[in-house]
Amino acid sequence: MIYFFTPYSFDFKLLDAIAICMDLLNPNDWAVIMDGDTMFLQPDFGYKIHRHIEAHPEAGLFTCYASRCHYSIQVPAGVDMNKDSIRYHKLIASLQQNLHPGETMEISRRIAGHLMVIKKSTWDKILPLVRVTASEKQILGVDTKICNAILKSGMKILLMKDIYILHYCRLAEGFEYTKHLEP
Repeated sequence: MIYFFTPYSFDFKLLDAIAICMDLLNPNDWAVIMDGDTMFLQPDFGYKIHRHIEAHPEAGLFTCYASRCHYSIQVPAGVDMNKDSIRYHKLIASLQQNLHPGETMEISRRIAGHLMVIKKSTWDKILPLVRVTASEKQILGVDTKICNAILKSGMKILLMKDIYILHYCRLAEGFEYTKHLEP
């Protein structure tokens, strides 16, 4: 089964909020962890994610393209990250779906966690390492610690090239704005 979560913590402890969600799952279940400022732009997102899981069950973590991201590898080439038209981004989502159906790309470095798809048994395996390295983190950096633990454990991070989501990611405020992420 695949479950979709947008973890939230009133005390800014994102790792604890993710862990609470993951505790609800069985070892063979998968979780889609999404930021609160994201949105799918294609109606068959669940089917596509399921198809990627079936094709690569050994993957440690899946992610997808986004309209805005600090890491260019997670934004399709040529996308205008400052474009605020939802129609523009819907068109990009359709293009990605049509150009890259079922395709993945391995990423051998940390990613931004706007969307992370992870199996419960994988989470259980990496959680001790994540807890040690992310103990001082609030919101920023938790995704990095999860990615680092996946890579250190010898698992792959795969980008689902046919999934593109809208990610607000401080469009009006700018990437440098972080007041909303602090206690």
